[in-house]
Amino acid sequence: MRGASLMKRSEIKQKVVRGSAWTLFANVSSQAISFLVTVVLARLLTPGDFGVVAISAVFIGVITLFQDVGMGAALIQRKEIDDDYLSTSFSVSLLAGAALAGLVAAISPLVAAFYGEAVLRDILLVSSLGFLLSPFTSIHTSILSKGLEFKKVALIQLGTQAVSGSISVGLALSGYGLWSMVLGKILSQPLLIPVVWSVVKWRPRLKVVRKCFTDLFGFSSHLLGFNLLNFFARSLDNLIIGKYLGPQALGYYSVAYNLMLKPLQLISWSIGKVLFPVFSSIQDDPAQTRAVYLKIIKSISLITFPMMTGLFMVAEEFILSVYGDTWRPAILPLKLLCAVGAIQSIGTTAGVIFNSQGRSDLNLKVGSVSATAIVIGFIIGINWGVIGLITAYIAVSLPIFFLGQFYANRLIGLKMGELLSALVPAAACSVFMVAVLAAFRYMSGSLRFEVATALVLLILVGASSYILFAAKVFKVDEVNEALQMVKRKL
Repeated sequence: MRGASLMKRSEIKQKVVRGSAWTLFANVSSQAISFLVTVVLARLLTPGDFGVVAISAVFIGVITLFQDVGMGAALIQRKEIDDDYLSTSFSVSLLAGAALAGLVAAISPLVAAFYGEAVLRDILLVSSLGFLLSPFTSIHTSILSKGLEFKKVALIQLGTQAVSGSISVGLALSGYGLWSMVLGKILSQPLLIPVVWSVVKWRPRLKVVRKCFTDLFGFSSHLLGFNLLNFFARSLDNLIIGKYLGPQALGYYSVAYNLMLKPLQLISWSIGKVLFPVFSSIQDDPAQTRAVYLKIIKSISLITFPMMTGLFMVAEEFILSVYGDTWRPAILPLKLLCAVGAIQSIGTTAGVIFNSQGRSDLNLKVGSVSATAIVIGFIIGINWGVIGLITAYIAVSLPIFFLGQFYANRLIGLKMGELLSALVPAAACSVFMVAVLAAFRYMSGSLRFEVATALVLLILVGASSYILFAAKVFKVDEVNEALQMVKRKL
């Protein structure tokens, strides 16, 4: 029995490592492409253009949550599915997509009038085409994820980002302005369909089996409610800033916010995509889930904590050297948002536990409290401008983190002390890195480096000091294992 258990644990670890590696590769590559595209667009477009598109993205994003009514996640969570389940999910998604496209067409003039930006109407109308195209690939990618085919999912994701980014840059260089950001995503979708269908041989049929719909919707309805609340809480800042401070202020904020999100997208969300199907497959083994989860939490913090604290320390040099002096007002928002990013890099994993354990209802309940706190914080904070809003965001993020982790930990029998202990090495090493960077900045102040040179030096000093402290002082196994792997490759 013990040998079988060890074998099972080894197999799970192998799946997580391989899946995380491919997903991380795709996300790193995709985010690199996205970052380069954003830098090019930032040089060609104005902060106001970014602000207008950010406003439209909120409305498209919230409606997108209803696209498949949460069916994709339900397919992954269920232990057994057949063609009836798959076709039901596809048909529901397609019907929902048509209804949502009509809804966007109806509200687009109202949104444009509310913000005083006539172009918003046309942007929303064009963007709504995505609702009709998405079902032709979303179920297929859910099939790949359920089968733990992360390599294929990763390559599809990377290809999509590359095509979308290329189209956006090409259109921007051709003088299409803000439309380059909108059309890049829409035009890439029909190009993706034949690629996905060649990888996944399943073909959908238009039918809705009541038994399958009832079973899937029992799980997905709670997940849909949580996603809706979570998206609203995350996007209300854009709506408020766009309305009361204008598109230009929103442009600065959106660039800072998206930079803060990069570590979450690269690390936490990448690993979360892998953990959900893996944890769903071992949902009846809390001890196994607990052991893997602690290991993953520690690994995430070892990467995201130094990324966020490092970004805080080099925010000025980064913004000025990469985006240009025009984007200087984004520096302070970026510094403050790094605190939110560090907390959320761990907190977002609680949802994986809720959903993989079949407790999307608990996810919804916790999400309702969290969303309410964030909304109240935003409404109060906006009275002091963008900085006041971000400060309020930081204030509510920590209690939200502990609330989510408390209930997630209970599901798998994990003590809060164990979780916090797993975060200590990354937190301590990050504090040490900040001290070293502060000392380096002080001692080199009289040398007056060019901003790009200063950025490179700060990154090198910060990364070196963090790795040294983690490897030699805390003797973190994961860091030393990574260093040994690098030595073997060399």
